[in-house]
Amino acid sequence: MSLSLIIGSRASFLAKIQTFIVKQELKKKIKSIKITTKYHSTKGDKNQGHAPWKNLGYGIFTTSLTKGLINKHFNCVVHSYKDLPILKSKTDYITITRDDPRDLLLIKKKSINKKNLIIGTSSPRRKSSVRDLKDLIGVKNIKTKTIRGNVTTRLLKVTLKNQYDAVFMAKAAIDRIFKYGNKVDKVETKKFLNLFKKFKPFILPLSIFPTAASQGAIAIEYLKNDKKTKSILNKINCKKTQSICNQERSLLKKYGGGCGLDIGITIEEIKNNNFLFSKGVDARNNKEFHINKILNKKSIKKTKSIFPQNIKDYQMFSRIELKLPKIKNSTIILTRPDFSIKDLNNNNFFITSGIQTWKRVAKESKIAQCSFDGLGEDYRLPEIYYRNYKNIKKITYKKSMSIYKTKQINGYELIPQINSKTINNLFNAKVFYWMSYSAFKLAKAIRPDITKYQHCSGPGSTFEQLKKEIPKKRLKLFFNYKDFKESVYQAR
Repeated sequence: MSLSLIIGSRASFLAKIQTFIVKQELKKKIKSIKITTKYHSTKGDKNQGHAPWKNLGYGIFTTSLTKGLINKHFNCVVHSYKDLPILKSKTDYITITRDDPRDLLLIKKKSINKKNLIIGTSSPRRKSSVRDLKDLIGVKNIKTKTIRGNVTTRLLKVTLKNQYDAVFMAKAAIDRIFKYGNKVDKVETKKFLNLFKKFKPFILPLSIFPTAASQGAIAIEYLKNDKKTKSILNKINCKKTQSICNQERSLLKKYGGGCGLDIGITIEEIKNNNFLFSKGVDARNNKEFHINKILNKKSIKKTKSIFPQNIKDYQMFSRIELKLPKIKNSTIILTRPDFSIKDLNNNNFFITSGIQTWKRVAKESKIAQCSFDGLGEDYRLPEIYYRNYKNIKKITYKKSMSIYKTKQINGYELIPQINSKTINNLFNAKVFYWMSYSAFKLAKAIRPDITKYQHCSGPGSTFEQLKKEIPKKRLKLFFNYKDFKESVYQAR
């Protein structure tokens, strides 16, 4: 006996793609399943006002579809998880594996060298975030102007009208169009591709630009008492994604809100740890907050004896800058903010290891388009349709011992040069934080007994290399040095 399912969905191009993805996942698990799709326009699709949630309420893209579900016009409904209302109802949800939650900033190629930008967005969260963009993209002033419509419509508005230089997009939405667009609507996909090539994409780091709760996730809604549909959908349910999305939504509720609030909350699982990125204005007290941390992290007993105790006094190496070869038409990973890249060709796609390096790149009139955000080089390498190049090269120091297979280019040489404050700190410390494996190796050569003590680092190559030398119980992961010091250091 074959199973059948009626799926409800919005009628937009992107909604159809999301429904296609769900159907594809179901057919992988149940090859004989018969799926019928019914498309429906919501209030959010019909209303193109400046801020529709102010007049129509949170859930404007979902409410009418949910009513259709309750009235049994469908067995289930496909939504963008972020559009779902916070309050519980007669329905429940499952979700499939989440796609990249980050935001994109798409700047018209014609506007790349402008010092004053106007960015199209209707999101309060995104409007608030523009103040943190200037140091990354090298502009003096940024203003926002309301824009509405589906992906293609917004790109068209920015392209045709001089009142916009750029627009925000959810990266997951763009990724899905590239991957599945031609399978859903070839004409619409062609329109999108012709418009997209007129823009330069910037993948915004979560540490500064956390996104809408559950952004990048697809939710499939069903009636709680419909056991048959629940049984079918559970075959594609990603419990990990569902748990993380529920955590984000719980935090959003705690701060008072929905999508009309200036709040970004994103949780990413990295190296078996949940990293929280959150920022915005708490609706309960109207106070700003910016919290990046690892959730449910096992604590370390606070102590005065940490290394390094003061990052400003910390010095283990001097650096001799080396002349870089000519590089063009490549993806270049930049690992530090303190060496010159002025001779590198601007036709390269620059990825930085962290935010400070990105800011330094901007000061040298280069444009980085992505960052690993201090989370390691295995964190969400951009797809080919963003970087356009297959040649990946990393500028790092001579004799670097990275665990990654990326081709390395020597940008500088490390010379051991430890100042007296660092030496004193090293011999008195009992808890250590490492920003590079080279620093650990040098410290170990000077003080071999440090392996007996507690060690910490951020995610990435350093952590992976330390795992080979430090027992698991004496090695802890922190978001960054700031997170480490706030968690561990106790002045007396």
